[in-house]
Amino acid sequence: MSELVPRLTALQDALVREHHQAPGLFGEIARMEGLLAETYRNRVPYELLQNSDDAGSGTVRIEALGGGRFRWTNDGRLLDAADVEALCRSASSTKTRGGDSIGYRGIGFKSLAAVATRIDVRSGDVGFSFDRAASAALLGETSPNATPLIRIPSEIHRGDPVHGAVFTVTCRPEAEAGFDALDPISALFLRNVQRIEISSDAGKRDIHIERDASGIVLRLEEGEARFGVLVHGRATVAVPLNARAMTLTGVRGRLACFLPLDDEVGLPVVVSGDLLTDPSRTHAVVADESTRQVLVDAARAIADSLRTPGDPVFDRLWQLVLEGEDIRNLLVSPGTSASKLLVTALRQQMTARRPPFAYSGVLLEPDDVATVFPAGAPAALYAHRNQPAARAVKAVLGLETLDLSAVLSAQGSDALSEPLQSRLGGHFQELARTHGRKLTPVERELVEAAAPAVPPPAPPAPVVSAAKAAPAPDGSLPAVLARWRTAEIATMEFLNGRGWSLQDVSGQNVGYDLDGIDAQGRPVRIEVKKVDRPDARFAMTNNEMSLMLTTQGGYLLAVIVGDGRHVALMLLDPSQEDLPRERVCRRWDWEFTDWARFARTVE
Repeated sequence: MSELVPRLTALQDALVREHHQAPGLFGEIARMEGLLAETYRNRVPYELLQNSDDAGSGTVRIEALGGGRFRWTNDGRLLDAADVEALCRSASSTKTRGGDSIGYRGIGFKSLAAVATRIDVRSGDVGFSFDRAASAALLGETSPNATPLIRIPSEIHRGDPVHGAVFTVTCRPEAEAGFDALDPISALFLRNVQRIEISSDAGKRDIHIERDASGIVLRLEEGEARFGVLVHGRATVAVPLNARAMTLTGVRGRLACFLPLDDEVGLPVVVSGDLLTDPSRTHAVVADESTRQVLVDAARAIADSLRTPGDPVFDRLWQLVLEGEDIRNLLVSPGTSASKLLVTALRQQMTARRPPFAYSGVLLEPDDVATVFPAGAPAALYAHRNQPAARAVKAVLGLETLDLSAVLSAQGSDALSEPLQSRLGGHFQELARTHGRKLTPVERELVEAAAPAVPPPAPPAPVVSAAKAAPAPDGSLPAVLARWRTAEIATMEFLNGRGWSLQDVSGQNVGYDLDGIDAQGRPVRIEVKKVDRPDARFAMTNNEMSLMLTTQGGYLLAVIVGDGRHVALMLLDPSQEDLPRERVCRRWDWEFTDWARFARTVE
């Protein structure tokens, strides 16, 4: 390493000559350091950790020395002449994007300008310093403020050899380096560092990192944080496997460009990849193609696990998705965010290739899950505590709804648990009572077993007011509305009489009322609304709105307007971009205002 001394001296001379040739350049660089100080103020320990990992370090030690000084030590490779020149040059680096290193912009070390007044560097048997006063003296400047901190190496000397590199930093009195509050998530996606030792006024803190093909374990004083790992394309996804890992991840998850950012991903996982960040390195640039590709790849990795029973994190991932926040809100949120992009891509992946199981509107017992889905299914999807969340996830991920009649036909009632048989009896009884459903013999047996004292329900009686003793023609909308108690059934009959083929699914709480095909044979889902006049408002829930946004062209609103002889049925595609709608905070429903101009009346 001693040969590095003359190289450093030559570099110092070259930089001094550059200053004489362009005196204003160093002043501009000093102002750039001031900007860097504002944008990188909270990133210093992360940038140094990234550099240490890129240097192949196994252990990183961070020590508070008192008097506003701290020492950063790594046991990676020694600095060479190219490394030192990269430290001195603006935005210069010996690393390349997409290689074996994390950083490549040449700004990481220079983030120390955000907190430091002096930096002493030692590597091997060579030492040197970055000091504004010393640099000003070399340049003949009277004001140190016109001189960059990290530009000219000074006080170059030989000394006792050290392994790796040691940086001793003297901080400005008002600066907070923040190294003692290092986020453990920063250790998740490192490639070489296995231990981080922190010693400060608050005490000692160690982070041990264990990695293997199945996952990552962070050993902390608070306990182990265990993560499973999914990889696809440019993305790596860390799935929290225990409570400590979940505490670090958070219910909305984290986004990382190898080191943690301030962005969330909407799901309780940590997503990392080679994405573009803003100058502060705290947020991803979601308009960038590389960022979008990382999120698409992450969605593919998550989807592959969600639809593959037997995958190591299959059950845990379903539990996290169901017990997290309502992801429907992400699809209808304004603007573009990393979380919205990830959930949208996840929906596309899940609907492109559906899993070998389906959502059930009737609660299944664990034994029934194994019977109904012999290829495997996530127990959390059918747990009682998760039923509201399961409906939301079904809407977002496009899960198919279990055909309970087909299950009965294929399995027979004897193969199902007694609790499920009882629930199915109540379910089919409700279908018959509310929707006039004609029951099969097996379904009727379940209804009778569930409520033996109650005879099989008869179809609902027509509701005809005294003023309507003489019914209108059978196929007219007033007559249809008069025969049925619910607007959903009336709409179904009226449209089916005009060549549609619809069935009522309103009792399944799936986010729409009717399902089938229109008169041209196109798949369609219909939500039925009832208003008094065309200028009246009506609302959609988040569940309905998220389905609309993700089923464009196949989701319609059927709006029944008025009563009596002048009643009309109007069909509306709610996905039209110029259709006025307002998000109101009553229950965060979507309220449609000037909708009648966009709808067509069914004759």
